[in-house]
Amino acid sequence: MSTRPSFSGETLTGDMARGSFPGIRRAMLDFVGAYLVDFETSARAAGLTLAQARVLGLAAVEPSSMKDLAARFGCDPSNLTAKVDRLIALGLVERRPDPEDGRVKLIAATPAGVAASAALCHSRDWLAEVLDGLTAEEAALVQTAFDLLVNRAAPA
Repeated sequence: MSTRPSFSGETLTGDMARGSFPGIRRAMLDFVGAYLVDFETSARAAGLTLAQARVLGLAAVEPSSMKDLAARFGCDPSNLTAKVDRLIALGLVERRPDPEDGRVKLIAATPAGVAASAALCHSRDWLAEVLDGLTAEEAALVQTAFDLLVNRAAPA
């Protein structure tokens, strides 16, 4: 089994090195770094920025208000306006009235946007290669590990 060099090249110190499993923290940082590079590469190939691809992905899963999207990004809604406007110009998302509150506009993926979002997911070369190279037992182990981490991190 070959190993990748550290994505960040950094050494975990202070709070990041705390706990019983600093090696897992490092591995997670390396995974997230490689995952984001892969995501950005796919987004660029589709003519989008990473942020635009994230907005599109969220809109494809569930129409959301600018306020809700901004909360997911950890920013002010005004920071997403240009990204949403670009996606609208490309015909990938649209603004539509919220059926529960007509004063609110939802950002929703168009059929072309849903297809583009799915294509982005399928074009993730690095992740596809990694997952395709796993045995059934390794895949089950990875799934179990992610389930443990995500479910324990979920708000109570």
